[in-house]
Amino acid sequence: MSSYYGDRSRDVPSWESLEAPDEDDIVDTSEYAYASRDHILFCIDASQSMQTPFPDTTNDDGELVRGKTALHQALEAVVKIQRSKVITGPADSVGVLLWNIDPGNTPSSSQASYKPGTQVYQNLRTINAEEIKRIVKLMERAKDQYDAQGKDEDVKTVQPEVFSETFPPCDKSEEMNIADVLVTCNFLFRDAGTNLAGNKRVFLVTDNDYPPGSKMNREPARTVYGDLSSYGISINTFFVDRPDHKFNPTLYWNDILQREPDENAPEEDAPPDADGLAELAEVMNDLVIRHAPKRVQFSIPLKFGGRDGEIEIGISGYAMVSTQGKGQPKLVRMRGQTVEEVQIKSEYTSAETGAVLKDTEIGQAFQFGNESTVKNVIEPNWWESAEHQVEQQMVADEVLRLDKERRQKEDEGEDVDVSETGGTQRKEKLQPGDEKPKVVARTRLQFTNDEVAEFKSMGLKPQIKILGFQSPDHLAFEENLKHSYFIYPNENEYTGSTRTFAAMLKSCIKFNKHALALSRFRTNTQPEFCVLIPQEESFTKDGGQDQPPGFHVIILPFRDDIRRPPKNMNENLLASDRQAKLMSNIVKRLRIKAGHYRSEAYPNPALAYHYAQLQSLAFEEDFDPSSAAGQDLDKTFPKWWGMHKAAGEFMSEFNKSIEEDDRAVESLKGGTKRTTKAAAEEEIDEADLKDLRGLWKLDKLDKAKVQEIRDYAKFHKISLNGKTKKGDMVGILSWYFQNEQTDDTGGKKKSKK
Repeated sequence: MSSYYGDRSRDVPSWESLEAPDEDDIVDTSEYAYASRDHILFCIDASQSMQTPFPDTTNDDGELVRGKTALHQALEAVVKIQRSKVITGPADSVGVLLWNIDPGNTPSSSQASYKPGTQVYQNLRTINAEEIKRIVKLMERAKDQYDAQGKDEDVKTVQPEVFSETFPPCDKSEEMNIADVLVTCNFLFRDAGTNLAGNKRVFLVTDNDYPPGSKMNREPARTVYGDLSSYGISINTFFVDRPDHKFNPTLYWNDILQREPDENAPEEDAPPDADGLAELAEVMNDLVIRHAPKRVQFSIPLKFGGRDGEIEIGISGYAMVSTQGKGQPKLVRMRGQTVEEVQIKSEYTSAETGAVLKDTEIGQAFQFGNESTVKNVIEPNWWESAEHQVEQQMVADEVLRLDKERRQKEDEGEDVDVSETGGTQRKEKLQPGDEKPKVVARTRLQFTNDEVAEFKSMGLKPQIKILGFQSPDHLAFEENLKHSYFIYPNENEYTGSTRTFAAMLKSCIKFNKHALALSRFRTNTQPEFCVLIPQEESFTKDGGQDQPPGFHVIILPFRDDIRRPPKNMNENLLASDRQAKLMSNIVKRLRIKAGHYRSEAYPNPALAYHYAQLQSLAFEEDFDPSSAAGQDLDKTFPKWWGMHKAAGEFMSEFNKSIEEDDRAVESLKGGTKRTTKAAAEEEIDEADLKDLRGLWKLDKLDKAKVQEIRDYAKFHKISLNGKTKKGDMVGILSWYFQNEQTDDTGGKKKSKK
């Protein structure tokens, strides 16, 4: 990664150009709202028309398929999303409200503060097994009654009785005003509490495009819808087409929901008998995939501008790729009426006394050298102990005594033996306390937690500090070694972060620049250099968001993180133009219909099997491993029959082109051991085997490979006498070369004996 130097500075836009007025100065920040939890309230119309079965159909095998009611299909979608959210969103909330119910048969518990004609079958609360088992048992009873009607075409299809008993429809004249229905939805979100942080939605399912009050009394419905919007509650509508009537949202619903007249207009080419609940089923499949638990990896400030980052905003980072595992099981106490989770508490005790140590009595130490030389780091160093000081004093006193005796002998004219005084001289006379301290190599170096944190962070707080901006030309693909993060603005710490973040993103996209930054994501991580690559928001054909706006944070490697690629990657053979064309045809035939691969749509088969077991235990269902394995749990299994059907001819032609390529044959001979029978019987060219004779002339025949020696012997019909050791085979081949001469034309002639 390089920055701008020399002539490259002319490509850098000035601050004046960045501050210049722009036509699109107003930045839309609505798409930056992000929710980690999902709260869904199903608001289902239970009128008589919703409980009328659809016409019967026949499948591909000619068997009769009885039509289900719209209410039946909507409740199946409720069960599907709740069972899936046990795994993908255990902290999400789901509620079920039915309206146009007979007020006389509505349970009294659901008429507390809600409008008459509504039935709260499931309060808006966090997903739990007991609530799900209740609706699952209801659907199982409905399925048994539905299947009991058999396959006889003469028997008229009727709705299961359990639906008529549980949700009795009201008369046509008693159907509810939509304003009262929306008020009840508002009450349910109110009663759920103030901790519903996240995405709050109402899934409204109905087949009535002109409900009561549509002609004169629309203002109350508009007012209540405005109240829901002010509380952050959105309404997703799923309009059901009757067999004899196409739903027309322009008659009423577009008006009270403040939608454009043609937003949900039916397509002209849509068949009149199209299944109106197909959209709901599709949304349920997408909901299970998209709304998996999203966890914030870090929430730190982002600094840029000026020398030390004068502009500071808040951001949150999300992991782009994460490993999905089974999760750690929780320790529980299996006593009493309920299973209680165990509270884990860690304590450290002294090895000598067994007493519980306080946090202040525990430190961190790093081993350095031989640990056995020092018994305990808490004990004082022997060189600094009182015992060592006494010994040092005794040595000093002895040195003074010997020095005094030497001076006396010198005054008397006697010869002095230097060894008696330890080689001391008058100038080097030692006094107590004058000895130099000795350096001791301790085996454990002790630091406080603050010191260890300072070593790792180098004094940098958790933050992302932008150092500058540069062109994408300075990035290399091989420098992306780690999983990247995706950052969004966070308004919790700094007000106005969303607008500033959107403005910086817009400028980077406009000038085709990315940011070079120094980052530290968490307190337990080390500082790293990274680049912030902008991503512009994109939409699907249906108008939904495909890619969100934000920055990808890619961590740059250090010098020792980069390794040279293996030789096999650099020495591969390049395909010819014909081979590339054939492979191009194969790729075109085997493309994914969606246009891009969605990894979240292919769950881990091992995890799917694991969660199927957990669900059967939680819902008190029978689990048959053989039947579960037969289900479509492994969606990663290649559909080879379809692949061969679509591109089988191109595959055969491509394989044939590889077999006919001489380079592949030469590469196989030179670098691959042929252990198969087909490879051993392959025709060998004599010219390729003459190198063994050259090695023999250089007295380096033992450098040849065993397989090469066997191939040469087989071609020249030289018997190795069953020898398997390389030395024995080299001896036989050397004797053969000594008794043979080769002329210039390559012919063979026996030498004279």
